[in-house]
Amino acid sequence: MKQLLILILCCVLTTNLFAQNDTTKVNVLKKNVVTVVENDDKVQVVVGDGVEVITDDWGDTTHVRIGRRTFKVIDGHNGTYVRVEKDKNRPKWSGRFNPHWAGLEVGVNIMTGTDYSIYNGDYDDFGDFLDLNPGKSLSWNLNFAEFAFKNESKTFGVVTGLGISFNDYTFNDPVSIEKLDGGGMTVPVYLPNDSEGRGIKKSKLHVNYITAPLLLEVKTPLRMGSSRMYLAGGVIGSLYLGSHTKYKYYKGGKEKSKSGYNINQWKYELTGRIGFGDFCVFANYSMTSLFKDGKGPEAYPLMIGVSFPNI
Repeated sequence: MKQLLILILCCVLTTNLFAQNDTTKVNVLKKNVVTVVENDDKVQVVVGDGVEVITDDWGDTTHVRIGRRTFKVIDGHNGTYVRVEKDKNRPKWSGRFNPHWAGLEVGVNIMTGTDYSIYNGDYDDFGDFLDLNPGKSLSWNLNFAEFAFKNESKTFGVVTGLGISFNDYTFNDPVSIEKLDGGGMTVPVYLPNDSEGRGIKKSKLHVNYITAPLLLEVKTPLRMGSSRMYLAGGVIGSLYLGSHTKYKYYKGGKEKSKSGYNINQWKYELTGRIGFGDFCVFANYSMTSLFKDGKGPEAYPLMIGVSFPNI
């Protein structure tokens, strides 16, 4: 607490030191953190190099720049509306290497390499119960941090970061999974109709991970407008956070059950990516089985999707 108070005091002193006419600067450890500029036309606030807020003198338009995107909040004759566009003052990321990990991704899950030999034929009646419905087996990945170590000419770099992955594996058949006797291996179970004879509309396994990539990204000479095509490949390490099963009846209720289901604590994926600007196509293939060895069937998820980096 004492160190925090000292830091705040330093910020205040630094602010007073750099307050000159219409410009106020806040420095921490000799590094500019916040700059406020006021004149007759506008008030401009810059936080670091990534965030900028500009309000005109009448308050009719507020510009909020976050990275490469500008959000304009306009108070017009027909009400207030928001316009999103690329910052015209920063049309491209010239002069530095721009990695393409942070952003939003959506992908389709496919289960590959399934092997049920662990059950010794006891569950043959279920067939390939990990057969998925791809249209309903989606993953949403929110990659919220990225770091790049690039070469001097900024044509390629090693990229890492952090993200959160939300994965749905929706079964084709009216089945779910559970732990045998409440704590043993993961086994399939049939889902019967409800008391009114209504069948299962959807049954899925949901798994969450925190992710960290190690990618080599290369800029190519090929261009589309001002954007250069880039290629990236490497590995993604994932730490298991939690899981649950959920199924829903036609015009009926829902059932949800939380359990570990013997999901592997760690997952390692190979990934390949190709894109232009703020659009990318990727594929992630898991090198580790979804379930722990000896605790469930072998199954290796494959995700194919699109990414919207730098949004």
